[in-house]
Amino acid sequence: MRLRFVFLAGAILGGLLGYYAVWSLLIGRVEAAVLAFQSTQRAQGRDFSFVSMQRGGFPYRLSLRLDGVAWSEPKATGWRAEAETLVAHQQLWSSQHIVFELFGRQAFTWRDGSGSHGLSLVPERGRASLVLDGADRWLRFAADIQGARFGDALQGFEAQRLQLHLRQAGNVPPMQDVALQVNGLSLPASLDGPLGRQVQELNLIGRQTGPWVGNSLEDTLGGWRDAGGIVEFSNVVLHWGAVQLSGDGSLTIDKQFRPLGAMGGKLLGAAAGIDALVAAGKMQPREAAAAKAALASLHKQDQGPEPYLPLPLTAQDGKLSIANVPLFPLEPLFSAKK
Repeated sequence: MRLRFVFLAGAILGGLLGYYAVWSLLIGRVEAAVLAFQSTQRAQGRDFSFVSMQRGGFPYRLSLRLDGVAWSEPKATGWRAEAETLVAHQQLWSSQHIVFELFGRQAFTWRDGSGSHGLSLVPERGRASLVLDGADRWLRFAADIQGARFGDALQGFEAQRLQLHLRQAGNVPPMQDVALQVNGLSLPASLDGPLGRQVQELNLIGRQTGPWVGNSLEDTLGGWRDAGGIVEFSNVVLHWGAVQLSGDGSLTIDKQFRPLGAMGGKLLGAAAGIDALVAAGKMQPREAAAAKAALASLHKQDQGPEPYLPLPLTAQDGKLSIANVPLFPLEPLFSAKK
């Protein structure tokens, strides 16, 4: 009986040691893939570096913790991405699905003709997922950020939760399905406008078409626009203060890098929105009265609890308008090139 117990214990121990040997082999391959990516980036003129790399995840998965991550394109108009700590998880049986956890400050900087720009994020909890095909090309990407605090170019923006989903939809022309959900968005004090600083909900679902290639953000956006780049939204929901908007439409940018598009749907709270514009000094009382009178005849009532204003909502020539009634100007994303 004692000998049988010894054999059983030996078999269990041998199985555990064998499993650990397989796990060590697989995690070693993941480490080798990271180093191979580093070499590939160097060959393409980019830098990919990290301060330290640690193994983890045994026995259920393969995990690597990278501290002090930096990925950059050292050109005059290059970019740089940084992550204080990035943890990547991969299941033993699926090398094409990678889950990431973000800790600490994440930052992205870029340079163009007007200087250096930056965008940073510090999440309470950040997770992302990447699915690759057999040739290691991305198929799907998802991110879920909770307690997001932004800095640099978006200093003062905060969101209780931000979710982003991207999926490849075609190659010729390049197309991606896009879904963005933002809940509890707080705007900085500098953007405390007529509707206040709290945006309860923003939900965008659509498909973007066009290539994203360029040496700077301005070149990339300009090239995308000139190649016919457009985002077609199948669903748009915005709840901002007293105003609620829902519908569908399309969006691109004009030659001055201002929003250009149109949307159809329903708008609730138009009168309250106009009152807010007056209170903020963005519209004169006489203009507000004329706008309300022009819009009143357009209101409709259906199964809902209150009448709604049927859109069109248009962004054109630097103005946002409802049914050809101008609301407020639209500023360029940045100055157009001379």
